[in-house]
Amino acid sequence: MAAEWDHQEFAILLDRAHEGDDDAFGILYEKTAPMAHRAAQHIVRDRHAADDLVQETFCLVLNAVRAGRGPRSSFPGYVLSTVKRLAYRHSTARGRTVIVQDPAAWDALLGRPGSDAADAGRVAAALASLPARWRHVLWLVDVEHYSPSELGSRMSMTPNAVSSLAARARKALRAAYLETAADAA
Repeated sequence: MAAEWDHQEFAILLDRAHEGDDDAFGILYEKTAPMAHRAAQHIVRDRHAADDLVQETFCLVLNAVRAGRGPRSSFPGYVLSTVKRLAYRHSTARGRTVIVQDPAAWDALLGRPGSDAADAGRVAAALASLPARWRHVLWLVDVEHYSPSELGSRMSMTPNAVSSLAARARKALRAAYLETAADAA
């Protein structure tokens, strides 16, 4: 399909979009959305999720173009790269989802009455004993599922430093939990 695209037309439309012409961006959308949808659906295997990912992709690209960033050439390649990144992130996040059909297990996970409240208290105490920065990185990496590369610039660190910080925080949390559990026994 790439052979059918008029790269000169894409370049002209992209220049107009960078100048604020929303109609030009709309034409770019119409020409590349089917390709983006096929790529997203191939990765996530869900038509509705693919629709959402394509919309998110074009929203991100439009915001980048309006901010003076974004693609300056190869618009279809930029869109394809963005939608694939979002689709893989979506798939990875879904792969981490744990389905629990036992209500007692949900109660234990959520710390509801009937669950082991003492254990939940030990977890809370262990977490509270950590420095704020370690709690913050554990939340972002393990709960919100941000990757170290996404957090690197946000935390003014390299991705490797974020990974290392998260590993140290997990180790400290584990040790603090075991200490509180030993104290309770």
